[in-house]
Amino acid sequence: MIIIFLAFVFITSDITMAQTNDNNYIDDYTDEESYKEINDILRSNGWKGDDFEQIVSSASSGDASWNLHLTETIAETITDNRYVILQIIFLSICAAFLGVIDKNTSEAAMLFISLIMMTLLITVFIDAAATGQKCIKMAIDIYRALCPLFFPAVAYSCGTGSAAAYYEIVLFLMYIVNSFIAGVLFKGNYIYMLLGLADTFGDKEKFGRMCELLKKIIRMAVKGILMFFLGLSGIKSLVIPVSDSLKMSFLFKTVSMIPGLGDSASTVSKTVIGSAVMVKNSIGVAAVIVMLIIVGLPVIKLIVMAVVYQFIAAFLQPVTEKRIVKSIAVLSDGLENLIYMVAVTVVLMCLTMAIICFATNINMYQTG
Repeated sequence: MIIIFLAFVFITSDITMAQTNDNNYIDDYTDEESYKEINDILRSNGWKGDDFEQIVSSASSGDASWNLHLTETIAETITDNRYVILQIIFLSICAAFLGVIDKNTSEAAMLFISLIMMTLLITVFIDAAATGQKCIKMAIDIYRALCPLFFPAVAYSCGTGSAAAYYEIVLFLMYIVNSFIAGVLFKGNYIYMLLGLADTFGDKEKFGRMCELLKKIIRMAVKGILMFFLGLSGIKSLVIPVSDSLKMSFLFKTVSMIPGLGDSASTVSKTVIGSAVMVKNSIGVAAVIVMLIIVGLPVIKLIVMAVVYQFIAAFLQPVTEKRIVKSIAVLSDGLENLIYMVAVTVVLMCLTMAIICFATNINMYQTG
């Protein structure tokens, strides 16, 4: 009975503080120091928006919004690649005029142009791959900085068992993304690009099947990771939050049986759970918004690059050497693989956050 009474006193003390100002309940569960690490991560990655604490407050009040500056991003990407595009068009025109030259001279000149084109396209791909690596790193850094802020809110709103279980999933997800997707699949995409460009030196295709195999492996591996973690999060959500909810429900019902305190305990329990759930969900929504903005801009640039080079290959095909067109198409396919890996990774992280937020709301339904 003494333990139950102390638990009740602890709960009521927290809620009394929260009820003094309904608009500042987030400040009652977190402090400025809690946001320091994630704010430092965001600033180091070029974030120029509000502090994370302000984004969380906006999300809790329903005023959260974002702007990807789509038009500016597209214009900036085309501007940054204009010299490469002009060089590709110039080399393509040169290759088109080689047909009127002597055959031996034409082949030697074509080999020289192919080498220049290959060097140019590899440079573009390396820059794009570096952007993709940066996107993966930013997503992992945001998740890593978010964990000390988000999972205490999960523990407070649902229970320590749920917080521990989902924390393990998030840690495992970050490890797989960093070691397998960024460490293995990205290198596989490099191999795909090099083999595809090597095929452009000869008239016969030698690595076509190998390139198709690598592309399928990359796509299937990323899909497999997506299904595995969504399934794992879903299975965990069926059992662990329910178990924590039963334990917390037992505690609140036991406290409500104390003579003279029953009604107050019921009101307090609803306020505690509601405030904690709101804090947790606000942090989750803010994290998703920040991740979509800070990673979305580089992804849009990669998409624009892939589309631009695909259009260039399509328009140059009727007028230039087929090997030139094939090399540009290989670059576009390599960029598509890169976009696929980065986009699915970010979507997986956002969906995992959404599943955690939704599954750990169960106490709110039980007290409602």
